[in-house]
Amino acid sequence: MTAAAVSLLVAASAAAKEPTAAATRVKRLVVCDDINDPATLDPHKQFAEKNHTILQQIFEGLVRFDPQGRIEPALAVSWKRIDPLRMRFSLRKNVRFHNGEPFDADCVRATIARYLDPRTGFPAAGMIFSIDRAEVVDSHTVDIITKHPDGLLLHRLAGFILIVPPRYLTEAGAANFAKSPVGTGAFLFKGRERGERITLAANRNYWGEDEPKVDELVFRFIPDRDQIQELFAGDVDVLLEVPGTKTLSIQRHPKTNIQKGRAYSTMGISLRFDKGILADRRIRLALNYATDRKALVRYDLLGNGAPIATLSMPGEEGHNPSLRPYPYDLQKASALLAEAGYPDGLTLTAMVLEGAERTARILAADWKRIGIDLKFETMKENEILDFFKNPIFDLAIGECPDPMAHSYFIQALAIYSKSPRSLARDAKFDSMLEIMASTIDDAKRRALAMELDQYIYSEALSVFTYQRLHTYALRNGVKMPHYVTGMPYFFAADVQR
Repeated sequence: MTAAAVSLLVAASAAAKEPTAAATRVKRLVVCDDINDPATLDPHKQFAEKNHTILQQIFEGLVRFDPQGRIEPALAVSWKRIDPLRMRFSLRKNVRFHNGEPFDADCVRATIARYLDPRTGFPAAGMIFSIDRAEVVDSHTVDIITKHPDGLLLHRLAGFILIVPPRYLTEAGAANFAKSPVGTGAFLFKGRERGERITLAANRNYWGEDEPKVDELVFRFIPDRDQIQELFAGDVDVLLEVPGTKTLSIQRHPKTNIQKGRAYSTMGISLRFDKGILADRRIRLALNYATDRKALVRYDLLGNGAPIATLSMPGEEGHNPSLRPYPYDLQKASALLAEAGYPDGLTLTAMVLEGAERTARILAADWKRIGIDLKFETMKENEILDFFKNPIFDLAIGECPDPMAHSYFIQALAIYSKSPRSLARDAKFDSMLEIMASTIDDAKRRALAMELDQYIYSEALSVFTYQRLHTYALRNGVKMPHYVTGMPYFFAADVQR
């Protein structure tokens, strides 16, 4: 099937339930979440929060996260564990992809196979490594088999796996599929102006009870300097990332308002703690005692956050609520440095992901007070993996959201020796993480996760900072739920002009 043929099918689907009156007004929601459009619209070739936000409107997984980060049914209506390695999913019936291709168990089997195929190049393959394969039981029943027991399988599926139509993918080819994506989601792909916008249309044949309330969903890509004016002018309805310096002006404007909500997002700071200066726990503790978290929230987030004790956050499964942030204590930090043999201070080097430079400068100013000189260079997202392969610095700093709604994700990304963004190896941490993740008894896994959180805290395996508040700017009359994952679905969003 050609891309042109798909476009015709998509247009027919979008119009299937539309009123016939020519004068019907299109209800459009315009969203800005980034300054750059996605590198690809193939969900199996991307691993970026803003990219995924767009794609999860078009594609769906077997399960998904609700606004509170709880797992809920999507293309699977129910599931049960058959044995320690096998989970069985009962699939939703009478669902079709936007091009009319039926959704069934073979679509799940083919999708999982494509994710796991090294030739696909899924950037987050390390986060779904436990999955071995999917097996078709019947047309609407599928088993997912793991290589070892995996207590986090549902979190992995909800966070990363989006189902694609195998027949269309084969006939169109991967390149055309990435240009004209076809899923089962609440919105279907309508068009794209490179560097400007992606336009989606409501899927009026959507299976969900929450059928889209808007006819068109438009993602625009606007330079930072112009976003607020576009909002005030009425050319944008939603800004998903608002600097704290702009919230007051938006709140005061007669046609806009601010919506805030907690997010599973923090600064993921990786330390090279198995060699060099940071191999000494006392120095890692000194960094934490020398970090003024309240001031960091005030000056980095302009108040839109809260200090946290470890890499996990309240609300995430696995978070240990008994832990309290290290106090800001320069005297204790200096004493720890002197005890470690550095009474006159020391120098640390860092790689800072673009977007975290402000954070790094504030941390550098904090640490300078105890004689630690932080020298860093800023890198783009597409540059950092090469530097992690052969790390020459002591730490890495970058914002880190949690797409799995579980403490495991950020812990693994920043510390696990098998992570592409880890700088060190701690055999005890690795073992604790693997045992926790492979525990399928929910109560036992939660207890093990809190023990792991305690170990990370006690050993100071990172520098702990804050939990962000997501700040949205909305035009008056726009209603949309807040998602703690930071990646909202828009089928429930509405706009009243």
